Amino acid sequence: MDINKDVLKELSGLETDIEFCCNALGLSNTMQKNSLSFLDDIKYKEDINNNNHITAVLVKKDLSEVITSKQIILCDDPRYYFYTLMSEIGKRNYVKSETKVHLTARISESAFISSYNVSIGENTIVGPNVSILPDVCIGDNCIIQAGAIIGSEGFEYKRTSKGILSVFHDGQVIIGNNVEIGANTCIDKGFSYRNTIIDDDVKIDNLVYIAHGVQIGKGSFIIACSAIAGSVTIQENVWVGPNVSIAPGRKIHNAGFITLGSVVTKDVEPDQWVTGNFAIPHTQFLKILKKNISDSNESY
Repeated sequence: MDINKDVLKELSGLETDIEFCCNALGLSNTMQKNSLSFLDDIKYKEDINNNNHITAVLVKKDLSEVITSKQIILCDDPRYYFYTLMSEIGKRNYVKSETKVHLTARISESAFISSYNVSIGENTIVGPNVSILPDVCIGDNCIIQAGAIIGSEGFEYKRTSKGILSVFHDGQVIIGNNVEIGANTCIDKGFSYRNTIIDDDVKIDNLVYIAHGVQIGKGSFIIACSAIAGSVTIQENVWVGPNVSIAPGRKIHNAGFITLGSVVTKDVEPDQWVTGNFAIPHTQFLKILKKNISDSNESY
């Protein structure tokens, strides 16, 4: 739906005299053309100003002067109005369609499959006590092991001056072909502007958590007890070791290797190994470790 001042008033309650028309909502890094965004933190001003896909911005008066070449919509709490509008549009546009399970798929009798908005492809196996919730598309030749939950809503709550908002998830989990998902793993669905995507040949171990909007490229391995926070991008043939934590929005490039227990707060470059809390290049970590051991021995 087109977003203009009438829609803004109807769905969020915000009145404005500014004439604008956008066809999407997006954050500061949005790739959707003609988007409405918001600014309530000055550190994102360059991202907003340099993003040609953003047409209009919800902003407080005291930050309005930092916005250039965009239509400005003044309000007292940009975060509240943006996410209220997002949730209401998502709910209004939500469509239900009958679930489709291929005849060759094997579904455990104790598995739960939503009656709507689920698609399961050829030869896919769904194990005992698996829950496949609405808005999930699973390809061919996949294995979903016991107790996995796919399509849950992510943790998206916003503190605003008008109370805490729970943001409606209107996106999907899209799983490719030949994917294996381990026991008791949980995968959240995304938003309309960023689905959760698990590409072909990805292998996910037991007890892994994958948050909303995470996108994992072909042939990557995600090992037990890892936690992948929202909107992380993992490219192809990446190794994420046991008990790894990856901060929101990070990008792990092709063939990156994250060793066990690492806490990743920065992007990982192609073919790079990282280690530690917080994670640094593996060779640098070993040098520091050796120096600390040497210094410790000298102190005796």
